[in-house]
Amino acid sequence: MEMEMVIGSREDLNSILPFLPLLLRSSTLFWPSQVVETLKSMAAGPDHSGVNSGEALFRSISNIRNSLSLSNHRLASSSQRGYALFFDKLMSETESMQWFREVIPALGNLLLQFPSLLETHYRNTDQLASKGSGKAKTGLRLLASQVAGTVYLSQAMLAESCD
Repeated sequence: MEMEMVIGSREDLNSILPFLPLLLRSSTLFWPSQVVETLKSMAAGPDHSGVNSGEALFRSISNIRNSLSLSNHRLASSSQRGYALFFDKLMSETESMQWFREVIPALGNLLLQFPSLLETHYRNTDQLASKGSGKAKTGLRLLASQVAGTVYLSQAMLAESCD
């Protein structure tokens, strides 16, 4: 099955798409270009991105939110101070630097892969369903209240280490 058929008219994807910060064009999921640039910079590490403090992380997240037009859903006014307090005061300098050198780049890389991970998820759940009765829906979706369902998620979708 071609990806266009998989993504284009999926009821399960359409149920969650309003809650995802991704764009869907020509049956392909993607990040806006400004978000891609910010995520690539973060993935390259703090020497490249300048994300080496709680305040710098807050600015990067704010830039991403603005690129996604999420700025009308404002963060609490104390958010910036909270990032700075947590990463620059409460965490040890060693832990904080490890976070900015290892965790933030790993998150950036994972987020860059998210659109393709999601497309692969739907392709794989279609294969799972076809092996069974063919009627079972196992793709990520929003279920109505009191509706039972099964969703299969890969390690990558759960952001776990696949080593």
